[in-house]
Amino acid sequence: MGGLEAPPVCRARPKTLALRQGTRYNAYGSGAWASGEGSASLQGIDFVSQQLDDTVIRSRARIVGEHILHAGSRLLSRVLPIRATQDLEFEHRYRRCVAEYGEADSDIYISTYSKSGTTWVQIILYQLTTPGDMDFDHLFDISPWLWYAALRQVPPANPPPPRLLKSHDDYRRFRRGRRGRFLFVVRDGRDVAVSLYHHRRNFKRYEGTFDEFFEEFLHDTEYNWFDHLRPWLENAYGLDMHYVKFEDLKSDFEATVQAIADFCAIDVDAATMERTCQRCTFDAMKKHELQLGPRDSHFEGMPDAPFMVKHPDQFLRKGKVGEGLTVLSEAQLAAYRERFDRSLADFPLVADYR
Repeated sequence: MGGLEAPPVCRARPKTLALRQGTRYNAYGSGAWASGEGSASLQGIDFVSQQLDDTVIRSRARIVGEHILHAGSRLLSRVLPIRATQDLEFEHRYRRCVAEYGEADSDIYISTYSKSGTTWVQIILYQLTTPGDMDFDHLFDISPWLWYAALRQVPPANPPPPRLLKSHDDYRRFRRGRRGRFLFVVRDGRDVAVSLYHHRRNFKRYEGTFDEFFEEFLHDTEYNWFDHLRPWLENAYGLDMHYVKFEDLKSDFEATVQAIADFCAIDVDAATMERTCQRCTFDAMKKHELQLGPRDSHFEGMPDAPFMVKHPDQFLRKGKVGEGLTVLSEAQLAAYRERFDRSLADFPLVADYR
């Protein structure tokens, strides 16, 4: 299941009868819960919520189709239990989860390559759109990750709008478009490489050396930083997109957060901004670390799960800028620059990542 970090493409979205109406949110939300209870079953699925802008669109035809495809792939994986059929079963399980969850104009996607500031931006948006209490059991209760829910085979949480949805999905999944706003968060690839190496050693069963990992980071074809970023930066499908740089959050947090709020139509008063600044520091988030990362309890009874938590207190490791320049050798930095030039040299947004 190692290739499941980059799930393949979604199907076409259904047409909607509701256009974005410009609903704005504040720290106390919009006052309306999205309808439905996630992906429990076909029976009882609600197809609209209470507000026009928050309307959750679910295509009954797509849900039925995904149920059929998932049932077929599940049967195949039981009859022929090999890696290929197991991956196929998971793919259709994930597509079924996405179809049942639906989409809304008010959805906000926090889309990233792993270890680029995903959790940080999730907590920022949580502070901006709610009273910001940190007494939730787990981050995915208030900012769902559908891929992770499908992996665990549990219904994803369905919080009030705007729904804050984590994603590491390949851009091609959205080739038919998707309702909602997208925040694509980027971070220097050299820092990502170091952080992801430690993450996989601590949470994902990786046993190799950093030198071995870095070769995979440069050349892996299943989930590659360079190949992942390029289509998101091109945005050929015209998703409603705003780019956020990890380094900008570090150097000018308040201005970067305000730009996020403006893009997401979130009204931010002085008290909300002050609270967000206080609760989104590294030290403040570190105090809640066990509420943020993977848990062994999430995968009880799943011995082949890709997550195996060794050091739960290392989900937030350092959160610094520039570590890659001190860790990578001269040869590795040269190889990184050569790979960067082949894939990302055309994008001024990330020019300083070379």
